[in-house]
Amino acid sequence: MANQRGDNPDNLISRKEFSFESSLNDKDRNWQGFIGTKSAMPNLKTNDLKGANLKGAYLRKADLRQVDMTEVCLSYADLIESDISEACLDYANLIETCFNLANLRKTKLRGANLSKANLVGSEITDADLRGANLTKANLVGANLENSNLSGANLSGADLTGTDLRGAILKNAIYSPITRFSEGFDPVKAGAYLVGPKVAVPDANLTGVDLSGSDLRSSDLRRVNLRKANLNGASLHGANLSGANLSGTDLRGADLRDAIFRKAVYCLQTKFSEGFDPIKAGAYLIAPGVSLCEVSLIGADLSGADLSGADLSQANLTGCEMKEIDFSNANLRKANLERGKLEKADLRSANFTKANLDRANLMEADLRNADLTKANLSSADLRRADLRGADLTGACLYQANLMDADLRGVDLTRADLRGTNLSGADLTQADWTSTILDGGNLVKVDLVRTN
Repeated sequence: MANQRGDNPDNLISRKEFSFESSLNDKDRNWQGFIGTKSAMPNLKTNDLKGANLKGAYLRKADLRQVDMTEVCLSYADLIESDISEACLDYANLIETCFNLANLRKTKLRGANLSKANLVGSEITDADLRGANLTKANLVGANLENSNLSGANLSGADLTGTDLRGAILKNAIYSPITRFSEGFDPVKAGAYLVGPKVAVPDANLTGVDLSGSDLRSSDLRRVNLRKANLNGASLHGANLSGANLSGTDLRGADLRDAIFRKAVYCLQTKFSEGFDPIKAGAYLIAPGVSLCEVSLIGADLSGADLSGADLSQANLTGCEMKEIDFSNANLRKANLERGKLEKADLRSANFTKANLDRANLMEADLRNADLTKANLSSADLRRADLRGADLTGACLYQANLMDADLRGVDLTRADLRGTNLSGADLTQADWTSTILDGGNLVKVDLVRTN
């Protein structure tokens, strides 16, 4: 039991006498008195340790239930057999912290850095570990039943004998040296294997901590690395064509011979010193940029801000554009066929003669948008807001406009054959010369068209 409890006296931090009653409410968050202190079953008698610096603290068997420790520093601390159930440790620094045999049931550890942490035999059921960094962590015999490890970094972690029943590992990553319990298949659980020469095209690694990872010559084409941490990573010779690098941290990364053709980045993206993404073939995604005639087929532009940008005649076929901001943008004659634009901000955008065939525009905001002669055949516009939009001559053949807001819309000469208008609000819509079929009129709420 000595290895689990960490009772090796050679590893204990030097300690001094201290009363846990002092300075718990100081606004300056000066918690240095805890460091190196030895106390049997300490009770901190506080529910707020946000931002506290408890590096190296001796908190063995401490009662920290439901304590708010957001962004706390507990690196190298001793929390063996402590009760941290239902506490909040989101974005905490827990590097090499010892949690052996601790109770972390329903604990929030979102985005926490648990690199090289010891969690042997710990109870971590129903915990939130989304985006947590568990590189080289020791989780031997831990209970992670029903915990959420989406987007977590398990590179080099030891999960031998760990209970992962019901655990969520969607978009989590692991390396060739990560060890799982016998019979557990991380790929079936939705995790991605990353490492040198590994191929994970189209993977969704949004917000994943990949700092210091060895990704040399890896196939990362079209990978969503939005807000991911690649600080100090080795990407020598990696293929990042079409990757989404919006808000990605690539400081100190080895980008020699890496391929960035048609990758996208934003003003918040941080590159290694001296690296020129434009020369490497990447596109800056930002308000007001000129991307006229650009080809970004299949690119992931989710959440991007392209307000006021010029994308006239751009090819955005099949692009992932959920919650994108295209307000006041010029998309005249752009090809957005099969584009995924759910909940997109398209206010006052120019879609004149644009191709939106089979595009997903569910709940999109199209107020005052110019869709003159646009092709919206079979487009999904359920619950879309089209108030004041100009659909003159637009083709809405077999489009789904169920529950859409079409108040004040100009439908002059628009083709609405086979269009589903059930539940749509067509108050004061202009129906001049609109093409309708008799069967579809049954679906229109005629009271609301007046």
